[in-house]
Amino acid sequence: GAEPEMFQEMALMKPPGIGREKPWHQDHAYFDLPEGTPVVGVWISLDEATVENGCMIFQPGGHRKGARPHFNVRDWQLCDSDALGAEHRVAAPLPRGGALIFDGLTPHGTAQNKSGSRRRAIQYHYVPAGTPRVKDERLKIFGAEGFGATC
Repeated sequence: GAEPEMFQEMALMKPPGIGREKPWHQDHAYFDLPEGTPVVGVWISLDEATVENGCMIFQPGGHRKGARPHFNVRDWQLCDSDALGAEHRVAAPLPRGGALIFDGLTPHGTAQNKSGSRRRAIQYHYVPAGTPRVKDERLKIFGAEGFGATC
């Protein structure tokens, strides 16, 4: 296969006491990529990430279910009713410098930062080198509006 190519990088900051939640979502839903394109996310903690300050929470193995409809509710997100019961969620606290590597279809989110500590991270996304960008396909795969799907 093609070599991996970084196509997106971002800084993620949750200030103490006010850092907002990131509702459940699949990262792939945010990118204009052809259906079936493998996406790998790398999330690196710059501060200790705890349950209290909004560490990542995952649905292990959830990527195997494929793309799920996303809705404009509090963000571009999975429906809250699809956010799974607590038995299907795994928090991933990390030490400073710890890293998570996950599939772009893995459902995940973060809670609000209600602690007195900041939570900063950097995230990178990789796809096979040369992957084209396609505008309309993303909503055909992940969009719910116009397809009779409701949240």
